[in-house]
Amino acid sequence: MRSRTIAGLGLAGAALLAACGQAASGSTPGAAPATTNATSASAAVHVGHSSLGDVLVNADGRTLYGFTNDTNGSSSCNGTCAQNWPPVEVSAGWKPTSVGTAKLHSTMRSDGRLQLVAGKWPLYIFSGDSAPGDVNGEGVLGKWFAVRPDGTLLKTSTAGTTPPTSAATAPSYGY
Repeated sequence: MRSRTIAGLGLAGAALLAACGQAASGSTPGAAPATTNATSASAAVHVGHSSLGDVLVNADGRTLYGFTNDTNGSSSCNGTCAQNWPPVEVSAGWKPTSVGTAKLHSTMRSDGRLQLVAGKWPLYIFSGDSAPGDVNGEGVLGKWFAVRPDGTLLKTSTAGTTPPTSAATAPSYGY
């Protein structure tokens, strides 16, 4: 009985952190990753393998996504959206680089933080991906797609699908 209570408290605490949008490291579903620092930003993004093929991933192996509502390399995902799709951030002083054939650079978010961009797509992870190689965000609402090693969006035939249940607690997704 005690172990069930402790497990229940742990799940409730994780849900509370996810709902509040507080950053946490690791691959806990619903939790935002720690901000990437300037000295490791280029090492933090690399080409990984998924069921969809090769995609850009972060240092934890989590798939990186682009949002088709983002225009001209600027992020439009804020508030609740950014809780479900945490932006990949870099520190001031981070220098542009390449991964695969994608050119990486940064853009200033409306909150004043710098977000990593591949090609013309600001990069995000999906709170519904819990393990390296997960691609649960691919095609969500027909707007979110994994980013290929050349900086373009994958856009598989799953476009328009509903998000997995781990992110279904925010039906509007903030946009």
